[in-house]
Amino acid sequence: MQRERVRYPLSYRRARTALFAVGLFWLWLGLGSADFVAGLSESPIHAFIAIYALAVAALVSLPAALLAGARMLLARPRRAGELLHLPVRGEASDTAPAHWWYGSRAS
Repeated sequence: MQRERVRYPLSYRRARTALFAVGLFWLWLGLGSADFVAGLSESPIHAFIAIYALAVAALVSLPAALLAGARMLLARPRRAGELLHLPVRGEASDTAPAHWWYGSRAS
């Protein structure tokens, strides 16, 4: 008996959110981080720590973006949803008979 592959839609959404967050970080890094470091000009130690933290975050964000992109490719949601037809009472079925509480209410 072959097992059906399980899909996790939240995995795709989390990867998409992570990729979006990395993109926002790089946008901020390119446009606003210079003002952030310039605001720390009173203490050169604080400016050095801020530059070091930005460099580390930039290096960590690259593999995070690659992993998020790979996760998005591997966990793509299905294009079409699956439709499950429930048998109505009195309808002939190849599978087990419908339960009494389905009746005509099943859609």
